[in-house]
Amino acid sequence: MKSNMTPRERLRAVYHGETPDCVASLADLSYWHAGNGGGRFIPGKTGDANHGKLKDLLALHRQTGAAIHLNTGSYYRTHYTGGVEFRSGVDGDLYVEHFITPLGELREVRQWSGQTCSWPITRHMVSGVGDLRILRYIAQHTGYAANWELLATVNRLVGEIGLPLVQVPYTGMGFFISRYAGVEQTVLLAADEPDEFQETLDCLNRSHREVVRLMAEGPSEVLMVSDNLSADVQSPPWFRRYSSEHYRWMAQTAHACGKPIVSHIDGRLRGLLGLSAELGIDGGDAVTPAPWGDLTPRECREEAGDAFILSGGVPPDHFHPEFPIETFDAAVEAWLALADRSSALIIAPGDQLPPDGDPARVTRMVEMANARRY
Repeated sequence: MKSNMTPRERLRAVYHGETPDCVASLADLSYWHAGNGGGRFIPGKTGDANHGKLKDLLALHRQTGAAIHLNTGSYYRTHYTGGVEFRSGVDGDLYVEHFITPLGELREVRQWSGQTCSWPITRHMVSGVGDLRILRYIAQHTGYAANWELLATVNRLVGEIGLPLVQVPYTGMGFFISRYAGVEQTVLLAADEPDEFQETLDCLNRSHREVVRLMAEGPSEVLMVSDNLSADVQSPPWFRRYSSEHYRWMAQTAHACGKPIVSHIDGRLRGLLGLSAELGIDGGDAVTPAPWGDLTPRECREEAGDAFILSGGVPPDHFHPEFPIETFDAAVEAWLALADRSSALIIAPGDQLPPDGDPARVTRMVEMANARRY
């Protein structure tokens, strides 16, 4: 072990089951950056539209000392056959994605929120069972190609301040809940149209497996499933029923290529940390403990086990400049104390630094982590 590792080297060590020189730290600063003059990040299939903003975002990371791992681009492109057309774009405060197929059309609408610096969905693509046939047709006529040139460029830009994670698509259930239908409509479809719903989930997951294979076989270092898991939305029994087989397959595929794979679990944690580890997932990203989450730092480690990477740890409101600094320090120390048991640990704002947060507190967190030596 080197005595003075770079942020990139620390993250690489943690993701590959090794012990770094000190607790690794990182942050998602994209929302703060967008809310403080950085410009809107545009949703989309590839993220290439945002590539020009990366240099300014990296400057912020270097200023705070926090490593970067996301918002560096998407490393695959999507193409369509069978008469499927896809259109997307920004119109004022609206972002629209529109599929046109021989079976009908699907349309998603998002509206920019200046308060959260994000694009909440105001119209979901799927409003009833009739849309499922169209969704399956799209999935069956979607192809993918890797964009490793972008990863090479990003790696040169990032240098030693971070380690880009290569994202793979949501699971079929993740897409239904977070994108295509929303929680209520997803539950109704699963209850009222179980066969159509299951067939559509299976079709989506089969399509996404092509991406997982591409991303695992290429020059990626760490894969991430960005499902936005939360146990109050995808309870452990629900998750086991609808997504466990696909998660296990993703983990096996990544591991066969020598790649670790983590999942984005930024909500309620109880039951999902242990289940993720059981399915072969190597860690959780954006893990947020109590009082925002439902587990204390120690309970997170107890449920996840010592080998599971816990990345996160500091609730977002703690970074507000008026939040008591003593309570902030206590939360950081509580997460860093997990290093006494396992080095499968990364500290970060969970899920991200909010637009009204204080970047100086991110630096304070990083300095406290750097002082926590192994």
